[in-house]
Amino acid sequence: NPPFHRGAAIDETIARHLFADAARVLRPGGELWTVWNSVLRYRPSLEKLVGPTRQIARTPKFTVTASTRR
Repeated sequence: NPPFHRGAAIDETIARHLFADAARVLRPGGELWTVWNSVLRYRPSLEKLVGPTRQIARTPKFTVTASTRR
């Protein structure tokens, strides 16, 4: 569950850094499984930074995805 607060403010920059760092250390074919608040819409960032991302589960509150490193 990536952090999305900087103090009291919502800041998705922290999560994007986490995704980029994970992509850097994952081997090709490795997976990053992520649980996040559905309203944040992290999937485009995961696709761009890590690779193809599939939705595993979703509720109005949470989304679970698996991103495969290219």
